[in-house]
Amino acid sequence: MSKSAFFSALIALFCAGSMWGQGQTPKRWRFDASLGASYNSGNVEDLNLKNAGTITRNDSILSFHLGYKIVYSASDKTETNLNAKGGTKVDFLQYGQWSPFVAVEFLSNQYKGYNYKVGALSGVKFRIYSRPDTCDYSISCAFMFERVDYTPKENKLDNRAYRLSLRPKIKQKLGNIVSLTGCVFYQPSLESIDDYIIDVLGALDIKVTSHFYVGFNVEHEYRSMVPTEKYEHSDTYSEIVFGLKF
Repeated sequence: MSKSAFFSALIALFCAGSMWGQGQTPKRWRFDASLGASYNSGNVEDLNLKNAGTITRNDSILSFHLGYKIVYSASDKTETNLNAKGGTKVDFLQYGQWSPFVAVEFLSNQYKGYNYKVGALSGVKFRIYSRPDTCDYSISCAFMFERVDYTPKENKLDNRAYRLSLRPKIKQKLGNIVSLTGCVFYQPSLESIDDYIIDVLGALDIKVTSHFYVGFNVEHEYRSMVPTEKYEHSDTYSEIVFGLKF
């Protein structure tokens, strides 16, 4: 699939989801669109432009989430980074203490060695403690299958992987304006103890108006195994975003 076709499909999917949600109960549907900038270090070291969007539907039985993120930068008309990420997730009985879920994720970033990486997950979330509109602490465990097409033609990694995905997560509101989110993904391979991924994410959102917000995000990813020694094991992203929520 060409890059232009991929981006066109993402935009069409986002617009279709938006049109579908207009006829639903307003409180069940949430839309988030943001623009911003990110500074990267690791396999890419420069300042990037970022565009992201999500569509979420919630009720007592089913929670549906669809999202994408594109990070791009160029220098002297030469591309220096292109990271495209998207996915969808469905939670069942999301407000219960136990919530099963299924998800599909997609990633493309040749600067990290991925022409593409597609992952399918199935697991369960356990809610440790929750107070409506105040906080939510949970932990999840899932079985994950990955199919990867690596950028280097010759590499030391298998293009298929079976992983366990463990994820503790916290959401905390500080008053009516500030929201904190933090989570850690630990994804060890079920076939090799030396193959694992650790992804740490933190987000701070400040509500400016009922629909407009400013966000500060940090992500650090460590891969114990990389396609070749050309690639770094660690990548760090720092972002500032300006977004709209409806």
